[in-house]
Amino acid sequence: MTLEIDAIASGNHAVVEVRGELDAHTSPALKERLIQLVADGIDRVVVDLRGVTFIESVGLGTLVAVRKRLRPSDKSLCLVMDESQGVLRRTFEITGLDKVFPIHPSVQAAVEDCLQEPAA
Repeated sequence: MTLEIDAIASGNHAVVEVRGELDAHTSPALKERLIQLVADGIDRVVVDLRGVTFIESVGLGTLVAVRKRLRPSDKSLCLVMDESQGVLRRTFEITGLDKVFPIHPSVQAAVEDCLQEPAA
């Protein structure tokens, strides 16, 4: 399955919608897109994973690597997952990444929590 990535930048932040499977084959495209956003001056990113059907360690590593390139803030990279994505959510819980990334049920909730604080 291919990976679809749509990004909407607004000021110093962006919302990135991801659809498909995040695996060793597709994760480099997401990493490249997110790193380009950071290079363009984005310092806060909301990644909407509601369209992701599968994620493996390379996909998780991509999110961690991009967060490290952003400013050192607990809210520099926030995730959106639907309550029905039990397997995806469980993957984040098992790896402890649910403690690293703020996870929200909607883009609106993520934006309100993660993007309202002024960037440093």
